[in-house]
Amino acid sequence: MTAITSRTPSSRTLGKPSWIRRPAKAHRVGRWGEDLVAQILSVNGYRILERNWRPPAGLDIPLRGELDLIAITPQDELAFVEVKTRSSEEYGHPFEAINGDKAKRTRELAILWCRLRENLDFGHFRVDAIAVTGTPEKFTFEHLMGVA
Repeated sequence: MTAITSRTPSSRTLGKPSWIRRPAKAHRVGRWGEDLVAQILSVNGYRILERNWRPPAGLDIPLRGELDLIAITPQDELAFVEVKTRSSEEYGHPFEAINGDKAKRTRELAILWCRLRENLDFGHFRVDAIAVTGTPEKFTFEHLMGVA
């Protein structure tokens, strides 16, 4: 039996830009935001250690997710950076996508990342959140330090 589905735009998406309806475009927007943040942090003295880190396959842990950026700050602190990017605030500010569960999971992933590098002494770390809103031609950048 073959299922036939029809994708008609809902009233929420009628008249909206195509990227709202297509996850591939949203992924490109998110990737652009992460690239931009990595460049801005680097210019401001951060040393990017890793990008888009996920727990290695084969670990017997229920923890899932990704750390967008892992960096050493100009003050030699370890920072795990959650990046949220949106083309506009039509559907809310990017920080609204970081709820308590997301912050907790990011912190747990950060702890796991540190444990997997037990030969390195990082002391303490912080979790930052960065919001990018706009386009490559015109955007805003907001950086909150120590959110989790």
